[in-house]
Amino acid sequence: MRALLILLLAAALAPGAIPVILDTDIGDDIDDALALALALQSPELDVRAVVTVLQHGQRRADLAWRILELYGRTDIPVGTGAEQPLMDKLDTRPVRQTIALASGYHMPDDRRRNGVQLTIDTILSAREKITVLAYGPATNVALALRAEPRIARNIERIVLMNGVFFRAGLEYNTYRDPEASAILYSSGLPVVAIGLDVTLQTRLSLDHLKQMDSSPHENVRFLRQLIGIWQNGKPERTPVLHDPLAVLATFQQGLVDLVHGNVTVETKGQRGISYGLTAFKSDPGGLVQVAKEVRAGVAVDLFVSRVIAAPRRAR
Repeated sequence: MRALLILLLAAALAPGAIPVILDTDIGDDIDDALALALALQSPELDVRAVVTVLQHGQRRADLAWRILELYGRTDIPVGTGAEQPLMDKLDTRPVRQTIALASGYHMPDDRRRNGVQLTIDTILSAREKITVLAYGPATNVALALRAEPRIARNIERIVLMNGVFFRAGLEYNTYRDPEASAILYSSGLPVVAIGLDVTLQTRLSLDHLKQMDSSPHENVRFLRQLIGIWQNGKPERTPVLHDPLAVLATFQQGLVDLVHGNVTVETKGQRGISYGLTAFKSDPGGLVQVAKEVRAGVAVDLFVSRVIAAPRRAR
């Protein structure tokens, strides 16, 4: 608890809110919805746009919009991004968590935006540099950089939930679009990558889910409903905070230990074995920083304290 209080004090003394774009494959694993809720509940972040990635983008956007409604944040634009990776085929599987939406529910048609264009416009029109927080496959961000190279001048950094760096293995966001990840890591922009080997240390408990079960707040009950859909009949299954940890690392200094270096992504290997592998080489002058350690208990406590609360703007 003392460590959490120290981190919170440090955040309170930090300068103004960080302007961010959230790029998400919301609706598959549960951590995307939890990350969106956390970002909305964090006064350290100024969410400028939410952009979806991968198949059934309009339904993903509907789900993101519903969460924005519950948090009183429909001022934030939502964009439907690329539905297909740069080189891989389109996945046609349904986005299961969208069954939580009421029959016939859709975000207003006049509020729908093209996700890649929304990313470009948001960055170019900002008075200050934008942090791009991408916790899905990196397709949209890679497309935006290729379509409009000028945005690089107004990007403070790119924060990713991506890769595995200190043990063997594949991470979904990387291998779903290795070419896009490679573009970001070699972009010459500052990149912070929170890898699977670190995020796996941050897991909610059944007691945390019970707190959500008893919540009087509609926003929390909706998140718990999404968790139930994700559990798919396995009530003992509890969420790992992959994407929320990337959100926390964006503003909470000292929560993760970062190491400077360079990252390469295997784009020629065999699928399921080496295609999408990340390799990290330490270099004090490298523009990429990867997470090596996390204060897992502090991260989980901070996440829970914010996400089980009433909407921040409704207080």
